[in-house]
Amino acid sequence: MEKDTRLGKGLSALFGNQDIDLNSEKKEVTETPNESVFLEIEIEKIKHNPLQPREDFDEEKMNELAESIKNNGLIQPVTVRLSDDKTEYILISGERRIRAAKIAGLEKIPAYVITSPAGSKKEMLKLALIENIQRVDLNPMELSDSFQCLMDEFDLTQEQISGEVSKQRSTVANYLRLQNLPAEIKVSLRKNEISEAHARMLLRVEDLKQQMELWRRIINENLSVRKLEELTKKNIKLRKKRNHKKTEEFDPYMQSFKEMLIKFFGAKVSIKPKDKSSGEIVIEYYSSIDIERIMDKIKE
Repeated sequence: MEKDTRLGKGLSALFGNQDIDLNSEKKEVTETPNESVFLEIEIEKIKHNPLQPREDFDEEKMNELAESIKNNGLIQPVTVRLSDDKTEYILISGERRIRAAKIAGLEKIPAYVITSPAGSKKEMLKLALIENIQRVDLNPMELSDSFQCLMDEFDLTQEQISGEVSKQRSTVANYLRLQNLPAEIKVSLRKNEISEAHARMLLRVEDLKQQMELWRRIINENLSVRKLEELTKKNIKLRKKRNHKKTEEFDPYMQSFKEMLIKFFGAKVSIKPKDKSSGEIVIEYYSSIDIERIMDKIKE
């Protein structure tokens, strides 16, 4: 069966194979499936894209783009969709261009207006997010947030995200691991105060207090990644030793029990012994659909 690569094509999937009519500035925008028109729109009527992954914009680069727009005009139109009440537009792609156009003093901006049936609005927003992931130079935390959004808002698995954005599943998983960082460190990574390599080293440390102390040292002492690696080596050794001990204590009966639970719930299950007679069972889920399926199994 041939794989559907429609989402991997970004916004081109929204336009299909239709040609854009560049002379239709006065064309009425209607809710016609798969129709797209080219208009000049008042910037104030374009609302922020709720799935815009970038939160911080480089002021110097934004001013450079604004100067270019002043001198040459906006070469690449933004892409928007008509709001449900047809009184305004929702931005799909072009956040930087919108912001720079405002700095440049523009009141109107050229835009592709995409219309679709109401049921596909969420699909369009998903495409917008994927488009940003593929085209915008996002920092690691912004990418992590974008992947998490695809999981939370659209119930996509890591495997599905991997296919949509043309990245290895392990790459997606590594970015999602950044979600485990404390809020302060996430903000620091988003502001480029620490590097992605620093953040990954900090994830080796399970103790939150120690993690925060090391983060402060990175900021205050300008710790290199190599130095941080040396400081966190013992955490890796302790974790490996602990995991090895648990593996040794895991008998064939418990392994068989674990496999039975995995088959029953259709989900990843972990059994973590505390001593010879007690422990905990962890059932993992990745979306609201997973939770509903697990609940249905419990009710059976």
